[in-house]
Amino acid sequence: MANRPEGWLGKLSNLLVPASQTQTTAVTTVTNKRILNELVASFEDSIHRESVGKSMLFNAHFLIILHPDTYEERQNAFPVIVNEAVNAFKAIIESQKGQYEHVAPVASSWFFKFGGGREFGGQEVTPGDVNVVGALTGILPGNGQAQSSERVNVTRRVKQTNRYEKVDVGLNTFQHIDFREPGAFVVKFNFDPSTPTTKNPVGTATAPRNATQLPRSLSAGLAQIDYYIAELNKENSYLMRDREIVVARKEPDNQHFPNYLLIESAYVSNPHARIRFNDATDSFQIASFSRNETRVNEQLVIRSEPANPQWHSLPDKAQILLNSMVTLHFNRNV
Repeated sequence: MANRPEGWLGKLSNLLVPASQTQTTAVTTVTNKRILNELVASFEDSIHRESVGKSMLFNAHFLIILHPDTYEERQNAFPVIVNEAVNAFKAIIESQKGQYEHVAPVASSWFFKFGGGREFGGQEVTPGDVNVVGALTGILPGNGQAQSSERVNVTRRVKQTNRYEKVDVGLNTFQHIDFREPGAFVVKFNFDPSTPTTKNPVGTATAPRNATQLPRSLSAGLAQIDYYIAELNKENSYLMRDREIVVARKEPDNQHFPNYLLIESAYVSNPHARIRFNDATDSFQIASFSRNETRVNEQLVIRSEPANPQWHSLPDKAQILLNSMVTLHFNRNV
């Protein structure tokens, strides 16, 4: 009752400060710096949350959800905010990489997408809110995708605890957010994820075998992957030029990434698998992240998490079967 003055005292209070204005004064202003700080905090949290063993991992995909009025007010600053965020990310990686031997992101680029909405995840988005959703890779929200039942693992700050938590969300969670193309940014990494971040001690090997002869990208390709999509009766080929590629379902937001093998099939997960060339063993390997089956030469590849891939041998001339519907024929060129 002490917070609800009544009688002549309450009327006097309303005359001095009208009731309609009491809530607006408590709204925190959203500045460019505050959006930047939320992005940096989300990124730092992801390093501690996702890194494993001697490998530094971190979120590379970020959705920034604002109230529509705040979106309109701040949209001209989005390119500058993204540029400052990337610079801050690089500085954080540089300052912390001494704790790890490798910087090993899942994606090949940082991806930022700004959107405006009045509701997100069942909660109201106010003009004072900044909601940053982060993931290792593969957040694909957008208008027209609300019918998808695909779920993605993301981190977001929870209002009640003011701490980041990892949760599974369906893409329909984003159906009320207006994501626009001018608010999408892709910044390619300018470091080689396969390069060790620490110098070799005296007396140890100076470089993995074939490292000098095998640059990260070859015009001739490290391998060729021919694939057949049963549901479409369609064939195609992919030249693997990067040391590591991601096999994923073809979606508009994925087409920014040069090291993605995008397959136009509802039976392919996002991401479904990764294929890499291992310098140390001069061999190719595959890791599966799909809840549906991935098989190599009829042998089941055990599913693992993107943050902790479990690598399996991928021999030359191997047949890879995705969810019993998409067949890949793998042929190495090195």
